[in-house]
Amino acid sequence: MAETTITFLGAAAVHPEAGEESASFLINGTLMVDCGWCGALKMKEYGYSPLDVETLFFTHCHHDHYLGLPALLFARALLHAKVPDRPPLTLVGPPDDLPLVVELSRRFLQADRFPSAWPPLCLHPLEPGAAYETGAFRIDTTRALHGVTGVSGRFLDKRSGAVIAFSGDTGPNPALAELARGADLLIHEASLRPDLPDDRLRGDHSRATDAARIAVEAGVGRLRLLHLHGDHKEASRAAACALFPETELAKEGETLRLAR
Repeated sequence: MAETTITFLGAAAVHPEAGEESASFLINGTLMVDCGWCGALKMKEYGYSPLDVETLFFTHCHHDHYLGLPALLFARALLHAKVPDRPPLTLVGPPDDLPLVVELSRRFLQADRFPSAWPPLCLHPLEPGAAYETGAFRIDTTRALHGVTGVSGRFLDKRSGAVIAFSGDTGPNPALAELARGADLLIHEASLRPDLPDDRLRGDHSRATDAARIAVEAGVGRLRLLHLHGDHKEASRAAACALFPETELAKEGETLRLAR
């Protein structure tokens, strides 16, 4: 039976503690969602190579989600020189920010001066609400509620039939419940303390209880919380479990296996 794997490279919020990484994960070892601070190193730590990644999907381009991009590209360039027949890395993300972030990475690596520091790339700017598809998977999206252009996604593994929905950074979003409907797994941010009153919500981040309500409405199988600060992780898990019992905290280095 075919299965889908999800490996969490990081689960922390914008300021990771020592030994942590900000939110980023791999699906089937070939699709990377966001890049964290040190995505390339975390990938190697958990048994993957930067050269394994075929598609890097950015939910949005705030710093903690793309800081690791120059290092990942540099690592890939060094490895690609030894395996030149590997296809280019495809970068998918918001159309207003993706080209800028990639160009600034190119300048940072001084690619004009050191061409060997820059790997073959293919850019695919993606408007929120549009879909991206390969022979192996399809990602449908909806606009995330955040301070910059961002997307929430629904990943379909064509081989196994497994479905993974992910929020990116977003305020409570009814459109995500529709996008995630029937998913085997929902990966949802929970940046805010679960006891934060409704009247103090800014609309650009969520509580664990907001994530749990989306999970209930969408009828998903499991919920994993990430993008949390350490001082409310357990309180967030408990609050979400009270609404949706199949809730756990995403754990860095954890690999989940899904099969239908």
